Amino acid sequence: MDTSEYLPMFLAESREHLQDLNLAVVRIEETPDERGTVDEIFRIAHSLKGMSATMGFAAIAALTHEMENVFELLRQRTDGLSRDAIDVLFECLDALEAAVGAIESDGAEQLDPALLIERLQGLVRDRTPEQELELIGGVDLPDLTELPAADGRRVVHVVAELGEEAMMPAVRAFMLFSALAEHGEIVGSIPTQDGVEQFAGRQIEVWLASGHEDEVIHATTAAVSDIVDVVVREVPAAAVPPAGGPLPAAVEAIVAAVEPAVVAVAEAVTATTAAAAPAQHDGQAASAAHARKGAATVRVDAERLDQLMHFMGELVIHRTVVETLAGEAAVPGLQQAIQDLARSSQALQAMVMQVRMIPVEAVFLRFPRLVRDLSSKLGKEVELQLVGQDTELDRTVVDALGDPLVHLVRNSLDHGLEPPAEREAAGKPSTGVLEISARHAGGNVVISVRDDGRGIDPARVARKAVERGLIAAEAEASVDVPRAVELLFAPGFSTAEETSDISGRGVGMDAVQASIRDLGGEVVMESIPGEGSHTEIRLPLTLAIMAALLVETQGLPFAIPLDRVERTLRLQDHTVRSVAGARMLVLGDGVLPLIDAGERLGRGRGDAGETHAHAVIVRGRERRLALAVATLVGQRELVTRPLPPEVSDSAAVSGGAVLATGEIALIVDCDALTAIRADPVPVA
Repeated sequence: MDTSEYLPMFLAESREHLQDLNLAVVRIEETPDERGTVDEIFRIAHSLKGMSATMGFAAIAALTHEMENVFELLRQRTDGLSRDAIDVLFECLDALEAAVGAIESDGAEQLDPALLIERLQGLVRDRTPEQELELIGGVDLPDLTELPAADGRRVVHVVAELGEEAMMPAVRAFMLFSALAEHGEIVGSIPTQDGVEQFAGRQIEVWLASGHEDEVIHATTAAVSDIVDVVVREVPAAAVPPAGGPLPAAVEAIVAAVEPAVVAVAEAVTATTAAAAPAQHDGQAASAAHARKGAATVRVDAERLDQLMHFMGELVIHRTVVETLAGEAAVPGLQQAIQDLARSSQALQAMVMQVRMIPVEAVFLRFPRLVRDLSSKLGKEVELQLVGQDTELDRTVVDALGDPLVHLVRNSLDHGLEPPAEREAAGKPSTGVLEISARHAGGNVVISVRDDGRGIDPARVARKAVERGLIAAEAEASVDVPRAVELLFAPGFSTAEETSDISGRGVGMDAVQASIRDLGGEVVMESIPGEGSHTEIRLPLTLAIMAALLVETQGLPFAIPLDRVERTLRLQDHTVRSVAGARMLVLGDGVLPLIDAGERLGRGRGDAGETHAHAVIVRGRERRLALAVATLVGQRELVTRPLPPEVSDSAAVSGGAVLATGEIALIVDCDALTAIRADPVPVA
């Protein structure tokens, strides 16, 4: 059977399971007696094993099965696993992640689990027969027509027949278990947990302790794809003996197995076969809708979301055109219709934007494992605090945020936080605190990385800067903390004494700054020597649609991101002076460079007769400045588009947008402007 069409679902679910396992193992190392985490580990591991076996990836399934044996130790002891055992489990998880990556790129696991399996087996001591029974999930069942009822509820026997053309019978069994578990407690089944992964039959039997009507249970069963016949009958009360025996342990494991995302692979099958299902199944599916309220989410390919956003952007442009035309036409009722259209399209736009939003937790969840491994390697004690994990960001921003944050976390652990002895000598707790937080701030999201370590030492930074030729030797004594922060972002700069696999290659902070600038954001770092450092990343909520101030100069439109605009003013109302050949705008709160917008945005020096009537005060990465323009057009919502590198690299622009008139407005890169020397500007 060809399962290639289900591969994307398998890859997505496997990555989620592996990430969840990483987090769960970190938690269980800290709190080994947390039973909820132990149960979660078993559910995830069993799901991953079942998915892998169903898809034919035997090496992943074999390795995960042996990991389950080690996880069983968590149920036998209250003091958790040894550090050696945790390290082996993490190595296995790394190997599984590499195997999933290899499947995505090459279609094959590229995994030889023999050595890891041998190490796992060395961690597991011999089990008693009772423990072995609990681990495998049951033995040969007794007469399955005589089963224990739970809490006095009646027991019904469900027999489901699969069609001859049914694909993946094991997945169908998992789907049925999951659906029926919503109606009560499954107290027995054929196939059992131990055999369901290899199930290839046509008949599935389930014994269900439930208070629901037979008709509801029948409809739920019939709604599972490829089930062509269903029989539901109540087990006679006289045939129900007292509770007891080995069966409940098997049942408990079966229920745990059907809950996780093994069912997600089945959902891909369901989505494929539902369109071709006979019409008579529609009524059965509708009858079971109430029982399936839990399935409230669907997976959508990211490319489809991008296409949806593209068409939404086109709608924004067309709406603007219609609004412009309506302002010139005197048609009764047209303005009201335009207002209704604008209101509906804005609501749709907000909904589309929300669909693209995902919690920043998707990035944060990688850090417990990273901090655990690095702190162990560095011999430091670190308490990781994650705040605001439910803060939402555009999917494209979240995808690009991971590497910059990893750089910042590595720097905090390596350079910021001190070893326990050094912290105690400085009067600090031996355990350092690393906080990663996220919050909304207007139309932006602010990501912070804060530590209570030693902070930035300006003298050390200055000494390294002199060694690397970044500053003159006579300037070393004048380097303070703000200047030291600037040097840290210089290409190739590092304060590490030697290169390691953690830091010292001089690409960290420079890479952070470049990555965040590519996302239209900015990075700000503050530090207090002896108390710690704080790095703040400010990013736009989305990269697709932005609010901007539209201006014109030299007859061409430019868009300035609205979150970078402090205010606008008329130049004739303020004093402009020449300082060392450059124009400076004198304001009540300071003196700012006055930049010719046309020249600095790649248009060249304007005509001698062109004057600049207005100035826009913008905030860049390093400073504020005044951008001289001819006309202020107004605020617009623009759909952004990337520019070819030869355009964006030659001018202080970061993208483009199509206006309602069909013209293309270049989007101003305010950070790039701050590094530009001011030239004389003709002022009205």
